[in-house]
Amino acid sequence: MAKFEKKPVVVEAITFEELVAHGRTEYAARGDALPVDMLPWSFAYGGHPITHEDDDCYLIPTRLGTMRFERGDMLITGVKGEIYPCKADIFAMTYERDLAPHQVRVVAEKNELDEKIAKLVSFVGSPTWSRLDEAERSRLTEQGLAMQDYSRILGDRIAAFGGA
Repeated sequence: MAKFEKKPVVVEAITFEELVAHGRTEYAARGDALPVDMLPWSFAYGGHPITHEDDDCYLIPTRLGTMRFERGDMLITGVKGEIYPCKADIFAMTYERDLAPHQVRVVAEKNELDEKIAKLVSFVGSPTWSRLDEAERSRLTEQGLAMQDYSRILGDRIAAFGGA
């Protein structure tokens, strides 16, 4: 059987949060009011209609039918202007971001921090957690909140890489 290698292709991709921001901008441009805590219901992205399914999902029309774009996914704009959602793990295995060395370090730092947060979250409620005194549980809770805040800041920095 013959083997083929995929041609290198550069695509644009955005996160769920970036799509929400785009929708908010479109709403504002139309003069439509949108409460701060609400997501835009319907708008266009790259000439494609986007529809709100729920606060964790938008419906994306593709040539293969309507697909779900969920938090954590990436929305790819293909070489012909088509859009389609891609799960984060598949995206990470398929695409690389063209980043400067310091940006690569920020991405790695966020990934490591998120792994530590996940471990701390799984520790909470464990038998060992139950045996800790209240003061230590309080310190660990405070640590977890600080780690989540730090992760959010790193995420904001990564999102700002945009044109890098």
